[in-house]
Amino acid sequence: VRSLAEDNAVLAVALPKGAGDIQEASTQLAAIKEKTRSIEQRLTRSRQYVEVGGLSRTTGRLLIEERRSLPQISRYRPRSAEIGEVGLALLFIQEKRRELTSIDDRAQEFVARVVEDDISDEELASIERDIRSLLRSRRDLLLQSENSYRSYLQVLGDLEFAQRRLLASAGEYEEFLNQNLLWIPSAPIAFAGSWGDVASAAEWALSAESWRRSYAELLKSFREHFGIAAIFLLLLSLLVVVRSPLAGVYAAMGQKVGRLSVDNIGLTIGSIVIAAVHALPVPLLFAGTSWFLQKASGATAFSDTIAIALSATAPFLFNTLMLRALCARDGVFKTHFGWHSGNVALVRRQLSKLAVFGAPLFFATAFLFLSEGVTENQNLGRFLFVPLMMVLAYIVHPLVHPGSSLPANYYRNNPESWVSRFRWTWYGIAIGVPLTLVLISIMGNVYTSTKLSSLFLETIWFVVSLLIVNMVVLRWLALSRRKLELKILLRKREAEKAEKEAAAQPSVESEPIVAKAEPLDLDAVDQQSRKLLRSSLVFIAAIAGWQIWSDVLPALTLLESVSLWSQMEMIDGVETINPVTLADLLFALLIVLVSVIASRNLPGFLEMVLPRRLNAEPGSRYAIHTLVRYFIIMAGVISVLNIMGWNWSQIQWLAAALTVGLGFGLQEIVANFVSGLVILFERPVRVGDTITVGQLTGTVSRIRIRATTITDWDRKEIIVPNKSFITEQVINWTLTDPITRIVIPVGVSYGSDVALVHKTMEDTLPAIPLVLDEPAPRVYFSGFGESSLDFTLHVYLRQLSDRMPLVHEVHNAIFRALRENGIEIPFPQRDLHIRSTIETND
Repeated sequence: VRSLAEDNAVLAVALPKGAGDIQEASTQLAAIKEKTRSIEQRLTRSRQYVEVGGLSRTTGRLLIEERRSLPQISRYRPRSAEIGEVGLALLFIQEKRRELTSIDDRAQEFVARVVEDDISDEELASIERDIRSLLRSRRDLLLQSENSYRSYLQVLGDLEFAQRRLLASAGEYEEFLNQNLLWIPSAPIAFAGSWGDVASAAEWALSAESWRRSYAELLKSFREHFGIAAIFLLLLSLLVVVRSPLAGVYAAMGQKVGRLSVDNIGLTIGSIVIAAVHALPVPLLFAGTSWFLQKASGATAFSDTIAIALSATAPFLFNTLMLRALCARDGVFKTHFGWHSGNVALVRRQLSKLAVFGAPLFFATAFLFLSEGVTENQNLGRFLFVPLMMVLAYIVHPLVHPGSSLPANYYRNNPESWVSRFRWTWYGIAIGVPLTLVLISIMGNVYTSTKLSSLFLETIWFVVSLLIVNMVVLRWLALSRRKLELKILLRKREAEKAEKEAAAQPSVESEPIVAKAEPLDLDAVDQQSRKLLRSSLVFIAAIAGWQIWSDVLPALTLLESVSLWSQMEMIDGVETINPVTLADLLFALLIVLVSVIASRNLPGFLEMVLPRRLNAEPGSRYAIHTLVRYFIIMAGVISVLNIMGWNWSQIQWLAAALTVGLGFGLQEIVANFVSGLVILFERPVRVGDTITVGQLTGTVSRIRIRATTITDWDRKEIIVPNKSFITEQVINWTLTDPITRIVIPVGVSYGSDVALVHKTMEDTLPAIPLVLDEPAPRVYFSGFGESSLDFTLHVYLRQLSDRMPLVHEVHNAIFRALRENGIEIPFPQRDLHIRSTIETND
C-alpha cells in the first residue's frame, strides 16, 4: 500500500502537463501567427512599393526601413525533439492505463503478494480496500495526464507548423529585399542634398551627453553582470600578461624551424595560435564592451548603436592585428614560410596603416550607417565611407601591383600559371572595387555600397585565410618530402654498405638484370600534391564565394529559377515534380572537374602521406591508389546523376539493360575489367612481381582497367589482357618468397671416380657467395648418358636478379674444381659405321 501511494505521488508530480504549459505554448502560437501575418502583410506592401514607386529613392528608403525592422526569428528553435518526448510520454501513459483496465484483477494480484498466515480477514479486507482506492486514483491520474499530454501535443504540433510557416515567410521577405534593395538608390547624389543633415548628424554623433550616458550605462551593466564582468576582466588581464611569455615561446619555436630532427608542422600551427592570442586583447575589449552595452537595462538608441558598431569593428581589427603579428620580423611569414624580409616589412607596414587609419574610419562609418536615423546620418556616413574605401585602396595597391616585390616574385617564378596571366585583372579588381564603391555611394546607392563593401572585406579576409592554409599545407608537404628523402637516403646507404660487405660479383653483360619496381618520383608526387591542394582550395573558394555573394547577386539566385528539365520523384509516396535548374547543371560540371582533378592527383598525395608511414609494399600502394581512383570516379558519376535528377530508382532498368548489353556485346572488355578488379583485390600479381604467362616472362610494371603491362628482359613492354591472369596458368616468381632454385646438369667421362666427383662438387658449391646455405645445395648422380656420367646440381638463390650471375659462377667454379682434380668432361661420342655397296654390270 505504501509503495502504491509513493508511486502515485511520483506520477502526480512527473506526468501531468498542467494548464500553464499548454497556455504558454498557446500564447507562443498566437504570437507566431501574428508575426507571420505581419511579415506577409509587409511583403505585400513592399511589393506594392516596388510596383508603384519603381527604382526611386523613396522606394529605397522605405525598403531599407522595412529591412531594419525585420523581426528576429533566429530564437525560434525546432520543436521536433520536444514533440518526440511528449509523444513517448503519451505512449507510456496509455500503456499504464491499459494495465489498469480491470482494477479487480489488479487488486487481487497485489493482495496475493501480502497474504500471510498471521493477517486477519479484517486487516486483509482493509488492505484490499486501500489498494482498490489507490488503483482508482492512479487510473484517474493517468486519464488526466493523458488528456493533458494529448492537448499539449496538439498545441506543439500547431506551434511547429506555425514556426515553419514563419521561417518560410521571413525567408521569402528577406529574399525579396535582397533582390531589390541592391539596385535601388536610397539617398540623393552626394553634395546635392542639404548640408543641414550633415551638421545635425555630426552634432548627434559628437554629443558629449550621449557619450557620458552610454559610459554610465556601461558601468551599470558591469555592476548588473558582476560575475561575467569579473571573468571578462580576468581573461583580458590574462591575455595581456601572457603576451610576454608567449613571445619567448614564439621565438623558441622559430629557432627550431629548419632543423629536420625537431621541425614539424605543429610549430607553425602553434605559432599561428600564439599570433592570434597576441592580437586578441583589443578586439576582445571591443566585443566585450559591445556585449555589456547591449545587456544594459537602461540602454538607449545611442548606446545600442555604439554596441553594434563595436561588434562589427572587433573582427576587422582582430584580422588586421593577427596578420600584422604573423608579419613580425621573425614571424611566421618569414621564418616558417620563407618570405623575403622586404616583403614581410611591406605587408607589416601596410597593415599598421590599416589598423591606425582604417579601424577608426570603419567604426565611425558603421556607427553612422547602423544608427536609427539613417536618413539624417547617411550623408555624414558617406563622407566617412569615401575615405575608408580610399584608405583600403591605398593599403591594397602595393600588395597586389604586378610590379611590386610581393607578387612579382610569384609571377616571375610561375609565368605560365593562370594567376600570372591575369595579374593585371587581379590588380584592377583589388583597386577598382573600392573606387567603384565610392562612386556608387556618391551616386546615391548607399545601401548597395555599404552592403558590397562588407562582402568585399569578408571576401578579402576569406582569401587571406585560404592563402595561409595553403602555405601551412605546402610547408607540411615540404617537411614530409624532406623526411621521406632522408629515409630513402638512409636506406640507400644501408644497401650500399651491404653491397660493399658482400664479395665482388662479376656481371654478365649478355643477360640483363631483372627489372625492378620503379622508385618513387618525389618531384611528380610533389607536383600532384600541389595540384590537388590548389584544386581543393579553388573548390572551397568557389563554394564560399557562392555563400558570401549569393544574397546580393541576382545572377546567382537567378540560376535557381532557370529550369532546364523536370524529373518525377516519389517523396513520401507522392509523385513530385523536381526541376533541374541551371545551378544544378553548373554544380554538376564543378563536381566533374573536381573528380577528374582528384582522380589524377590524389594517388600522388596518398603516396606522400599515407602508405609510406604504413610501410606498405609497392604493390600494395599501387592497389590502394588504383582503387581510390576508381572510387573517386564512381562517386563523381553517382553525384552528378543525383544532381541531374537521375537517381538509382529511375536508372536501375537502364543500368540492367546496359549490363546485359555489355555482357553480350563487350564481354571481353567487361571480363578484362572484372579480372582487373580481382587482380587488385586478390593480388595474385603485383606491380614489381616477376611472372611467367605462357611463353612470356617479365616484370609487372602497370595494372590498368583492361590490361596489364609486362616488361620483359629485352625492355619491351607487352600488353597482356587481365583475363589471361585469371583463366590461364600464371607463374609468379616473387609472390610470397623470392628464393628460387636452379638445376644445372654436369657430365663427366666414363672411368671417373664417382665418389670424388660428388665430393668435389659438394665442396665447391657452398663456397660460391650467391649460393644460399639454407636451403643447402645438393648434388645428385642422376644417370648414365651416351658419353658421360650425368650429375645434377640443385642450388638456391636469394633473388631472381641473381639467377644468371649464379649460373655463371657455378659453371666457372665447377669447371675449375673438376680440372684441378683431374676429372675430365668428355666430348660427345658417336660411332660411325660406313657401308659400301658396289654394283657390277654383267
